Amino acid sequence: MAAITEEEARYRLFDQGFDCAQTVFSAFAEELDLDEETALKIASGFGGGMHLGDMCGCVTGGLMVLGLKYGWSEEGDAVGKDLMNRKAQEYERRFRERLGGLRCRELLEADVSTSEGKMLAAERIPDRCPGFAAAATEILEEMLED
Repeated sequence: MAAITEEEARYRLFDQGFDCAQTVFSAFAEELDLDEETALKIASGFGGGMHLGDMCGCVTGGLMVLGLKYGWSEEGDAVGKDLMNRKAQEYERRFRERLGGLRCRELLEADVSTSEGKMLAAERIPDRCPGFAAAATEILEEMLED
């Protein structure tokens, strides 16, 4: 699937009930030789800022995509580790520049540790999160083409 539109993200998030990490990560499953069901399961614990309003699931889902493409697994692989670190930093920089932050509380402008903040975040999620997911997949598609 790769990059998705805001409408496709809205469908995945609200009609199918997946979260932002699942939406972003599974968009690249086929391209990275991973079946969609496994991708959805792997990413299922990262939505909603890891369920704490912390790091946005679009960021963590994107980092998982980059890990599958550029990640290292050999003991002592300093070159692979350096490449992955650079890719992660570049993705985070692009995401932050384009969307204004990396954490749900920044992106939704709501402190989800309070009941008022949770209510405000819930109001903003339908309008904002599909755009975050679409932008994340666009950034990833650009980076995977490099």
